[in-house]
Amino acid sequence: MAVIFFILGEGGKETGRLVLEAQSGDTAAREKIISENLVFIKKIVSKNSTGYEDIDSRDEYSVGLMAFNEAIDGYKPGLRSFQSFAADVIRKRIIDHHRSRSSYLARNLYVLDTETFSDPRATFSPTDQVHIRMEMELFVKKLSLYNIGLKDLLDETPRHADSRLLCVRMAKIITAEPELRHHFIKYRTIPLKMLLQKITINRKTVERHRRYIIAICLVLMSELDTMKEYVESLYKGGEDHGRQGNSY
Repeated sequence: MAVIFFILGEGGKETGRLVLEAQSGDTAAREKIISENLVFIKKIVSKNSTGYEDIDSRDEYSVGLMAFNEAIDGYKPGLRSFQSFAADVIRKRIIDHHRSRSSYLARNLYVLDTETFSDPRATFSPTDQVHIRMEMELFVKKLSLYNIGLKDLLDETPRHADSRLLCVRMAKIITAEPELRHHFIKYRTIPLKMLLQKITINRKTVERHRRYIIAICLVLMSELDTMKEYVESLYKGGEDHGRQGNSY
């Protein structure tokens, strides 16, 4: 006869019994164990989330509830407690949630060059996922100061890698040249006339990608480390292309 150990402290045996009953199809047992562990679920969710919103209204809380329910079905009695197992499942599902959200944002707002960079889901660690989300929230606020929304940015993002590289080069010039930088910050617009004196480019090209160039400038002048690292990498990768002296 198998010996089952539930290392759960006080009430451990009761929790173990409810888990087994829930796994057998007892809906009442499942509801009871969930309701008795709401504080525990919120605690795990809170430890693995960022921001100041009430935990009950966060997407992560819904993810945590579903993960806890999943843990009930997946738990196998043994030397490990159910709560320890459930905590791991909740953490993993929240990480998956952040990864899914961050990967979407990375693909659309970082506009990753798939020919140069690998899948963001593989390159961003779980810690990076949370950090990126915090950066995105600040980035959105910065964009709003220039009357740019996320949809505006996505609509105006260049489709071709060469065009994106060109925009990055223009942003680098604007942020590096004191006079251009001052104009950009003071008037919250691209110093077009001065920029055209620094680089050979078609005026319409600048106007067509105005919002995207502004966004890159904001990143370069910010402390958004992850975004800035990507922009710098994109620029570095296009230096050879720029030395060819192509005009647009």
